[in-house]
Amino acid sequence: MRRLIGYLRPWWPGEDLTIDIETLAEAGAEVILTDAGVEGPLDDGSALRSLESGDILLVSSAARLGSSLPRVVQTIAELGRQGIALRSLNEPALSTDAGVADPAEVFATLEGLRRRLAGIRTRQGMLQAEAAGRRPGRPSVMTPDRVAVAAELRRQHRSIAHIARVIGVSPSAVQRALSVPV
Repeated sequence: MRRLIGYLRPWWPGEDLTIDIETLAEAGAEVILTDAGVEGPLDDGSALRSLESGDILLVSSAARLGSSLPRVVQTIAELGRQGIALRSLNEPALSTDAGVADPAEVFATLEGLRRRLAGIRTRQGMLQAEAAGRRPGRPSVMTPDRVAVAAELRRQHRSIAHIARVIGVSPSAVQRALSVPV
């Protein structure tokens, strides 16, 4: 008997999976499994260990199967070896339950998936930095001392370009620091 089993793995702690759960249910998932805190779906402790040969794994996106493209491909291959088909709603070219897809479409889908996973990893890193009390991104060139000098020069009616030259930063950095309209 073929079962259609939905699967979700959050990309970051506290992620709201409501929309994905609804999407999987609307697509016909009989049961929806979730994993939290595991790197990949086939790691020890994964909810997917309960799947049986002949089942169809339904995911909203293949990106839910791993944090990198090689990991996703490895997971899809392992599922296939176990006799479990994959159906991806966002990347139908990667679905293994509908026959063979056009190779060009598969490669284009894999490239899009690689970019999406890179964006997800960037977002994860930003959330981790924020949780650790760090501001993600490049540090500002406008130190408190430079802001004070820029503010004093502005009170003397100096131009933004002049202030930038004096303190050695770009005019846009001065504008942002002083919140001066362009």
